[in-house]
Amino acid sequence: MLHDVLAHPFWTHPSARYIWAAGLLFGLSHSLLATQTFRQYAPRLGLTPTSYRLYYSLLATLLTALWLWMVHTLPDAPLYALEGSAAIPLFAMQAIGIGIILLSFRAFDAAIFLGLKDMPATGEPFVEQGIYRYLRHPMYTGFMLLLLASPVHSMNSLHLSLAISVYFIIGSLFEEHRMQLLHPGYNEYRRCVPAFLPHIPLFRRNTGIKK
Repeated sequence: MLHDVLAHPFWTHPSARYIWAAGLLFGLSHSLLATQTFRQYAPRLGLTPTSYRLYYSLLATLLTALWLWMVHTLPDAPLYALEGSAAIPLFAMQAIGIGIILLSFRAFDAAIFLGLKDMPATGEPFVEQGIYRYLRHPMYTGFMLLLLASPVHSMNSLHLSLAISVYFIIGSLFEEHRMQLLHPGYNEYRRCVPAFLPHIPLFRRNTGIKK
């Protein structure tokens, strides 16, 4: 079995199609359920905005667990494993990713985000403080660094990391469309603040966002 797996190049690896297909289904369901079109049906089902967010979070957790389980049961093979000084830059990138994720959670009320606390009367909050002054999607950036910069990857784990990263990029477009509909000021914020990578100070222009 291992010999059969290693006989295939990375992009034609036998498990790749299943990983990417599962990622597509996850991305579609996750993004569509977050749209206003689906959210408007929540009251008809007896769900408040808060309970809808809670069930949305639970469903995302369940689908993620099923996706990970599937990846770990598919035929796999080691791809690379860096050690010693060669792994240090990757560990550093992962540490930066973890730091960005933690700063992301500090910038907003995680209980509201997960549906464990009542949604404000004004609706979904528009967060632009903390690290969100420098990145529109810092949490996505942090997780992509954490996943892609791993010094150890198998065929399946790298395909999974790439699929998740692609979802983050595409899903962010759906998220931004929703925020533009909900918050008129989001267009200016989007114009001034980069999505995933901060402005390089040497070339940074005046963003107009107050620090």
